Amino acid sequence: MRTIGVEKPRISPLRLEGLPEADDAPIRAHGDYDGRHFGPRDVSGDDLAGVSFLECALDGWTAHDTRLRDASFAQTRIENLNAPVLRADRASLRNVEIHRSRFGSADLSDTRLEQLVVSASKLGWVNFRSARLRDVVFRDCTFDELDLTGADVSRMAFEDCTAGKLTLARSSVRHLDLRGLRFDGLDGPEGLRGAVLSSPQLAAMAGMFAEHFGIRVDD
Repeated sequence: MRTIGVEKPRISPLRLEGLPEADDAPIRAHGDYDGRHFGPRDVSGDDLAGVSFLECALDGWTAHDTRLRDASFAQTRIENLNAPVLRADRASLRNVEIHRSRFGSADLSDTRLEQLVVSASKLGWVNFRSARLRDVVFRDCTFDELDLTGADVSRMAFEDCTAGKLTLARSSVRHLDLRGLRFDGLDGPEGLRGAVLSSPQLAAMAGMFAEHFGIRVDD
């Protein structure tokens, strides 16, 4: 069997053992937070633009309509996050893990993502328009819609994931492994150039390709 030349995402493990507990002081916009464990808290409606977390663990947060524009997360683990509406455009995530979380509508447009792992999470509409994604893995996740319009993607993979709709219009992809993503609809099939599909996926999309390219099939 011929080996498919697709590069896997390059993920460095997080080591966050023994973090001291953060105090109960409110999180502030443009604040810098290093080396702390933040337990459950509600930041719904807060403006946290420009906030920075380095080598932190965030567990059990509620972040409905929280504004995280230009926020930075590096070497940080996020667990059990509930965010029905999240505004995190132009944010930066580097070496970040997100586990067992739930997003409704997440605006992550113009973000810069590097070494990101998202697992066991339910994601509604995720907007990665014009984002730059490097070394990203989604594992055991469900999406209502995954929007990668105009995104620059390299080394991204899915494992046991589903999506109602995948949008790739005007995207630029390299080593995008879609074999672990089951999706019902596709917008912008031209964005698949540089992606890897399984044979069953390709067969299932035959009608979609014919319609997109104006091909009439007549037996």
